[in-house]
Amino acid sequence: MDSERRCQPPQTQSFVRWSGMTPDLITPVFVYSASGDEESLTGACLARCRELDDCAAVIIAYTKGNCQGIAETRVTQFSTDNEVAYFNKVCIKLPGNCNNSWWVLESTPGYYLNSDGPYIKVITNTTVQECYNVIFSTNEKIYRSSQWVYPDSASDAFTLSDSAVGNCILNGENKFTEPESYRVSNYYTIYIENQCGHDYPKKIDRCSYEEYYNQTIKHVDLTAKNYTKDECKFACEREKRFVCRGFTWTATSSRGLCDLHSEDLVTSGSWLLRRISGATYYRRVTCLNISVECEASHLVVTYRPRGVFRGRVYVPGRGERCGARALGAAPVRLALPLHGDCDVNFAYAITKGPNGVVNRTMAYVMLMIQSNPIIQTAGDRWVRVGCSPGAGAKGYTKVDTTVAVKDTGRPSLASESSLEEDDAHLGASAVFGGGARVALSTVRARAGDGAVALGEPLELRIETTDEKEIEAYHLVASSRLGDSSVLLLDNNGCPTGQVDFPSFTRSYIGGTQRLSAQFKAFRFPTSQVVRFSVMVKFCDEKCPAVNCGKIEQLRNARGTNETLDTIDALVSETGRQEWAAGAAGRGPLQLELRVGARAPPADTLVRADLRSAPPEDALAHDSAMVCVHELLLVALLLAWLAVQVLLLLGCCVLVKRYRNLAEMNMQKDYHSFDNIGFDTGSTHRRVHWPDQNIDIIHAS
Repeated sequence: MDSERRCQPPQTQSFVRWSGMTPDLITPVFVYSASGDEESLTGACLARCRELDDCAAVIIAYTKGNCQGIAETRVTQFSTDNEVAYFNKVCIKLPGNCNNSWWVLESTPGYYLNSDGPYIKVITNTTVQECYNVIFSTNEKIYRSSQWVYPDSASDAFTLSDSAVGNCILNGENKFTEPESYRVSNYYTIYIENQCGHDYPKKIDRCSYEEYYNQTIKHVDLTAKNYTKDECKFACEREKRFVCRGFTWTATSSRGLCDLHSEDLVTSGSWLLRRISGATYYRRVTCLNISVECEASHLVVTYRPRGVFRGRVYVPGRGERCGARALGAAPVRLALPLHGDCDVNFAYAITKGPNGVVNRTMAYVMLMIQSNPIIQTAGDRWVRVGCSPGAGAKGYTKVDTTVAVKDTGRPSLASESSLEEDDAHLGASAVFGGGARVALSTVRARAGDGAVALGEPLELRIETTDEKEIEAYHLVASSRLGDSSVLLLDNNGCPTGQVDFPSFTRSYIGGTQRLSAQFKAFRFPTSQVVRFSVMVKFCDEKCPAVNCGKIEQLRNARGTNETLDTIDALVSETGRQEWAAGAAGRGPLQLELRVGARAPPADTLVRADLRSAPPEDALAHDSAMVCVHELLLVALLLAWLAVQVLLLLGCCVLVKRYRNLAEMNMQKDYHSFDNIGFDTGSTHRRVHWPDQNIDIIHAS
């Protein structure tokens, strides 16, 4: 953080961003408020700090529309703040492709990358600044990220010191290339990401977008007016001053308002989202490498992941019968019967082509691509795949369409609808041995409103006022109905590795002993409720220390490519009470947490059919095509038949009434000639002559 002197060549001046973090004690250097004319509050604030030698960092409050430059401090104590981002000035040797970047690194405390990639390098006894420099100083490989690990355990307040020495671990991957490896750490760890060696220029890696209706990102790095949605998308993909990870487009009277965002939900979680009517946030995501084939009576989907994939592909709600799991490095192949219990639907299309009207059939199904074999996380993907049934109907495609994501608070199962929730703090408590109260609770790591969302940072706490130390082990997470479960911590209190959940760390707040573990909210595919059950034990004064690092090494030595399975470790209410009563000084605690789900996209279809035309020609050829769902088609046919029947009945009624009216008129005419005494000048009379057998109509 040495900003009192200018950087010496070949080093240049740049910034490191800490999203959602702010220092507690500051000395302001300048204050800047947005006027509304600048395209970027971030760019204006960073440019102002570059000009001032005594400006060591910038705090940008996006929602308030202002920023302030602050002076240098040797020790910085951070606290979380969703509304701001902290940028500290650094001197660093940069590659040529990064000289124009507003900031070159991003730091996130409390996270690490548990990557299995081959490009990993460990450098011991380094400061954070030295860890920054080493990312760009090696010619062996472009390292996408690193993590700086301090030997001491983390405390409640994160503190960064210039003189602190730890270990720097370089990695060839990052949280975007391996999202499942990006995990929460209870140790003093800083995840650092390289903003110069990203892969976004390769459209195959970031060619698709997820849509979040009526939502946007709180932190806006650049705003442009009078843009169409396509122009906003192209502006995001061409941006060079920062890595654009998504954009928000809001329709206005003059085309639309375009906001570009450098932050992503993988980094921050759902707390960064805010609702705004009429806006749509487009999150830049990796295209899925999927092929779709219609073979005889089955719809066959083949998923070829680019990186490490240990999860599964399945039809939501039909995971057991209609799903497939990853087997090593082989592609995931899923064959679904066209007519069965796997929710395969049919749509019928009427196409007006050069050779006349063509009727076509499309089979499609909704799939979930789940990175973890057991639980759903924020990085999982919905996709709708389809093909045209018929002899030899095959095709190949890559998912590059837009996926719509809608948040819903509806429970997954009807039996869960009565569950009451407390969004800010959920807890349970029990009393064991000697009257000491032990409380289990979940607390939001960041302030927020509404239901807990997938990927949101949470903290699981176990607290007691007893003087004896407590230890927690055998932590199980399960669905509310017990049909799915997973072991998070084993009998030693160490992570099993099946889910991103760290071991507990001990701290003392006043007279309260606390065991805490930070994690990201997850849920089971069949339930919106996650039930935690953990065993708690009172030790004699001090609990023995457990080295989970060695246990992890032994576990990994058994093979990293093993298929992960759920562990049947459910604890019923009756079993809990008997266990607690029969084992003095120990017992389980149980807690239920509701995690919001995402509804499937409504407008995404990946299809394969018999056409051999290029994609551009195919899209042009389909411009006159009308696609109709099978139920809608049946309804239209029934409505058409009903209209025809009604028309036929109406015609019959009209004909009958016409004939009745005609007969009535004839009878009226006969009666009028018979009543001669009522003759008038305008009355027609019927006269019958005795010597003639004809009727003569006489009008007088």
